[in-house]
Amino acid sequence: MMKKAFSLLELMLVVIIVGIVYTLALSTMKIPNENDIEAFSLETLPEYLRNNFKLLDAKIICNEPCGKCKVLVDGEFLDEELDLFDKSGIKSYELSYEGYGTEKEYLPYDENDPYKQACFVLHKWPNGAIEEVVLESDNNFIYYKAGYKKVKTYTSLANLQDNYKKELNAIRSGQ
Repeated sequence: MMKKAFSLLELMLVVIIVGIVYTLALSTMKIPNENDIEAFSLETLPEYLRNNFKLLDAKIICNEPCGKCKVLVDGEFLDEELDLFDKSGIKSYELSYEGYGTEKEYLPYDENDPYKQACFVLHKWPNGAIEEVVLESDNNFIYYKAGYKKVKTYTSLANLQDNYKKELNAIRSGQ
């Protein structure tokens, strides 16, 4: 009669292989910590979200004063409030389809009301694309372009608007 059971050696081999795969999977997951966050600047926030929250919906939400931020991952806030910017006077702008920048008004963030926004919200979708936002800090205008484009910094809002209008015109004319 044939045995229909696994030997102890075969079971131990399977457990070892599962352990190795588990260790490799954990080593590729980067858990954000305070030291990682301090290394980022306003220009590198999209990369921070992409590197630390792959395949997750993540937002950095900053309330007044605009450097006090929380990270919202898949609808749940991480425990700690973060001092990301160590700056005050950060302003957020929206660009219209015509390329005109208008300053956003500060409203307390309410996750149940998507139409309310804090002074600054940077949203990264699970596919890695980010939402378009313009920030003013230290007389520089930081433009988080929608999608996967690199962050650009401008010395004035007028320069940013001119560049935005040129890009829109090139898209509209099919160039």
